[in-house]
Amino acid sequence: MTADPFRILRIEDMLVLRVEVVNLRRAGARLVREDPASPAVVLLHPPSQHISEGVPADGQFPETVPAFAAAPSTLAFLLPEGQDGIDLTVAALLDWNSLNSTIVPFDLGRDDPNVPNLFGGIPRTAIEFPTRLLLGHDDPVIAWSAPLAEPVALDGRTELWHAELHGENGGPAGLKAFAALRDRPARTGMPLSADALDQLVALTSDSDFVGPDGFPLRRSLHAEQFMLTALGASVRINGAWDLPAGFPAADLTQYEHVASLGREQFVQTIGQGYLSTGHRASLVSVTRRLYDDPGDGSSVAYLHTESHIRIDQAEVGYGEGAGYDEHAGRQLPFRSIELTDHVTPTIDDAGGRGAFWVKVGGAPFQFHAVATDAEGRHVGFTLPLVFAWTTTLGDVPSAYGEPDAADLPTVDLSGQTVALAQAPADAPGTTSMPVGSMRLEPVAASGHPATLLPAMTQASARVPAVERLTGRFTESVVHLHDAYLEQGFEGQPTEAFLNLAEALPVSLSPRQAGGLAAPSSTVQAVTTRAGLLAPQFLDEAGAAAGVDTDTLKQIFGGTKLLGPIDLAALLAPVEAVSVAELKSLGEAEIRKRLDGGPADLLPVPLMRVADLADGSELRYVWKPKLTNTLPLLDLENASLVLEATTVRSPDALTKSTVRGELRSFAFDFLGIVRVDFDRLTFSARPGAKPEVTAAGVGITFMNDLEFVNELRNALPADVFGTGASVDVTTAGVVAGYGLTLPSLGLGMFNLSNVALSAKLTIPFDNAPTRFRFAVSERHNPFNVSVGMFGGGGFFALEVSTHGIEQVEGSLEFGGNASLDLGVASGGVHVMAGIAFQLTGTSVTLTGYLRCGGYLSVLGIVTISVEFYLALTYHKGDGVCEVVGQGSVTVSVRVAFFSKSVSLALERRFAGSAGDPAFADCVEPEDWDDYCLAFAA
Repeated sequence: MTADPFRILRIEDMLVLRVEVVNLRRAGARLVREDPASPAVVLLHPPSQHISEGVPADGQFPETVPAFAAAPSTLAFLLPEGQDGIDLTVAALLDWNSLNSTIVPFDLGRDDPNVPNLFGGIPRTAIEFPTRLLLGHDDPVIAWSAPLAEPVALDGRTELWHAELHGENGGPAGLKAFAALRDRPARTGMPLSADALDQLVALTSDSDFVGPDGFPLRRSLHAEQFMLTALGASVRINGAWDLPAGFPAADLTQYEHVASLGREQFVQTIGQGYLSTGHRASLVSVTRRLYDDPGDGSSVAYLHTESHIRIDQAEVGYGEGAGYDEHAGRQLPFRSIELTDHVTPTIDDAGGRGAFWVKVGGAPFQFHAVATDAEGRHVGFTLPLVFAWTTTLGDVPSAYGEPDAADLPTVDLSGQTVALAQAPADAPGTTSMPVGSMRLEPVAASGHPATLLPAMTQASARVPAVERLTGRFTESVVHLHDAYLEQGFEGQPTEAFLNLAEALPVSLSPRQAGGLAAPSSTVQAVTTRAGLLAPQFLDEAGAAAGVDTDTLKQIFGGTKLLGPIDLAALLAPVEAVSVAELKSLGEAEIRKRLDGGPADLLPVPLMRVADLADGSELRYVWKPKLTNTLPLLDLENASLVLEATTVRSPDALTKSTVRGELRSFAFDFLGIVRVDFDRLTFSARPGAKPEVTAAGVGITFMNDLEFVNELRNALPADVFGTGASVDVTTAGVVAGYGLTLPSLGLGMFNLSNVALSAKLTIPFDNAPTRFRFAVSERHNPFNVSVGMFGGGGFFALEVSTHGIEQVEGSLEFGGNASLDLGVASGGVHVMAGIAFQLTGTSVTLTGYLRCGGYLSVLGIVTISVEFYLALTYHKGDGVCEVVGQGSVTVSVRVAFFSKSVSLALERRFAGSAGDPAFADCVEPEDWDDYCLAFAA
C-alpha cells in the first residue's frame, strides 16, 4: 500500500517539506517499490517560493501594497532503475543528486488539464516562480548543491535551509516555463502581466514555436542563480529571443528577473513592437525595489516601475515596395522618416496590452523626426506616435479613434516646403509648396511587418496656384487626388495630384482675363499640367472625361461675355480627347492654337503657375468652342481667345499682361441692324492704358431702316482703326469715332450739317457692352431742304448685349409764303414734324401739323387764322394710348378794336391692352347659370 504523505520539519534552519510518494510503500525504515516494473516517484513540496507584490501606480509608496503568495512548488524525483527503495531518513530524502529529477517532455501532452505537471502518468517538477508560472529544468543533466542533510551553524547562527540548482559542470541551469496558471483571480499592477507569463511558456517550452522560415524560436531561460530556500527563492534568471520582425504570436524579446528570498529586486521585460510610423521599437519595462525613509526612523521598501520606448530602427523607407496594400505608397509624400530619439524619457503607464499613445507626464511625447520628400528635401518636425506590440498591432486604429486623440495626428510643419507628390521628370518643383500642417494616419500595409504605415489624409498648404489666383497668401486644406492615388501620373492627362477640400470659386475680372469675358467657374483639382482644374474634367480613375453642356453650365455658370451674356450657354461640349491632350501640350502648341483659326481650340482652360527668378507667374489661357445658339449673336465662325499672365514679385508688386480677342462675330438686333466684326481685341500691358481695337466693322440696316444704308458710303471701312479715340476710366473702356460730313445731295433732298458718330463701350463690371450709332444728335440736328421747304432732324440707335435699348429720331419741315398787292397783303405758313422713340418695350410716336394765314386790307382790317393739330402714340407697360390735341385761333382787328377767339380740344383713346377682358365683364355665377342652361 502506497505510503501516506508526511512532512519534514526542522526548526533549526526552518526546513519544511511535505513529502508524497508514488509506487512506494513503507517497510520499516525504508520506502520500497510496490510494482517493480512501474516508476517510483518521490515528491517534495517546499513552501511558497515567491511573493508577488503590486506596483504602486503613482510611483509613491502607499500605506498598503497588495501581495500574493505563490502556491507550494513540487520537486519530483524518480528512483533510478534497479533501485528497489529508499531509506526513510532526512538525509536520504534530501540527497537529490542520487535521484533522477523529472523533466517535462516535449512530445507528451498533459494527462489531465486540471493537473498541470502530470505527463505520461508521472508527476513532474513544477516550481512556481514567479507567481502563477510553473518552471522546470530544461537540461537532462543537473545538480543540486546545498547543505541538505544537517543544519549548518556558525558562530551560533544557523544557515537557512536552501538548495541551489546548477547545470552541467556547475554552469547556469536551463529552465523552461511549461504552464501559466489561470485558475486564480485576475490581478493587475503586477511586475509581470498574464500575457507575459503566457509568452514565457510559449517561448521556452513550445517546440512547434517556429518563425516564418521554419527555424525554432524556443530558447531556455538561463539561471545564473536558482536557489530554493525556506523563505522563498533567490534567483537570477534571464532569457532572450530573436523574434522575426512583426512576429504576430509573441513580442517578448528579453526577460530578466532578480529576486531574494522570494521578493523581487529587479524585473525587466522588453517587448518588441512598432510605432505608428512603421519604426521598429521596443517597450522596455524595468521594475526595481526602492527603499524609502518615511521620516519616523523606519525604512520601507516597495517596487517601482519605469517604462521607456527604445527606437530599434531609426529610419523607415516608404513609397513603392514599402508594403502598402494600396496606391503603391503614394498616399504618403515622404520617402523616408528618421527618428532622432534613441529612447524616450519615462513614459506613462500604458494601462494594458492594447496600442497606446506614448505619453510623458500626461502629455503626448513629441518624437523628433526628419523626413525626406520625393525631391530629396529634408523636413524636420515633431509628432506624437502610437506604440503597439507585434501581438496588438490591430489595435492601432482604435487608438487613433479615441475621442481625446482627434488632433494628435496633425503634424505642424510650420510652412516648410514639401513635395506632396513625385513631380514629373520634365516639370520639377510643380508639386512642391509650403505646408503648414499635415495629418498622418495609419493605413493597411500587410506587406510591412508593422501591418500599418502612415498616410497623409489631409494637409494645410499654401497652394501657389490658389495664391496667384486669389491674391491671398493663405493656406488651403487639400487631399491627395484620387486619380494620383490610384495610378500616379501614368495616363493622367492633367497630372492632377491634389484636391482642394472645398471647391474654389474662380472669378476673374475683365481686366484680369482680357476685357471681353469675365471667366467664372469652380476649380478643385490641383494639377501639374493645367494648374487648377474643375473636377468634372476627370473621372473617378483620373482618366479624361468628356463634359456635356449641362455640366459646362455648372462649371462656368457665372462666366460672362461682353458684359452680361452668359458664356456657359454658348459653350459646345468638351470631348474627352480634348482633356487627354493636355498632358502633351507644350508652349509652342498652345501658342499655335491661340493664334490659329476657329478649328484650333483649347476647350479646357489652362491655369498654370511657374516660379520665376524674381517672383512667380500665373498664366490663364482659354479658347473654347462656341455654339451659335443666341439670337443676338452670330457666332457661326467666331472664336474667343483669352490670355492673361500675372507676375508677382517678392516685393508684392503685381503686373498683369492680358489679351482678349473675339473674332468673326456679329450682333443681329431683331433683324433691324447688324454689326459685323472681323476682330475685337482688348489688350493691357503694365504701365500702359488698355487698348481696344476693332477691325472690319460693318453696319447694315435692314427692313424698315434700309434707307439709312445710303449713309454707309460716308463711313470709313475701319471705324475703330488706329485713329480711333480710346478713353479708359475705372468704369471701363470707351472707343469711338466721330465724323462731320460735307453737304450731300440725295435725289431731291439736300442734306447739310450731318455728323456721323459710333461708340463702343466695354465696361469692367457686369454692365452690358453697348454700341451706339447716330446721324447727328437731338441737340444738333442735320438740315434738310426739299424745294421751297426746309427742316432738320436726327437719328440715333443704341444696342447692347441685352438687345435694342433705344432707337429715336425726328424730322421737321415747313414752308412760308407771302403776297402784297398794295391794297391788300397776306401770307400763309405750314410747319409739320414727326418724332419717334423706342426705349426698351416703350414706344412713342408723335406727329404735328401747324398752319395759318393772315389778310390785311388797307391796314384797317386784319384777319388771322392759326390751326394746330398733334397726335401722340404711346405704348408701354402693356398699355397703348393715342392722345390727340387740336386748336383753332381766329383774330380780327378793325381800326382800334381787336377780338381773338381760340378753340381747343384734347382726346385720349385707350388701345386693346387697356380694355376689360371677358372675365372682367361676367360674374362666375352668371357664367355657371349660362352653361347649365345649355347643358339641360
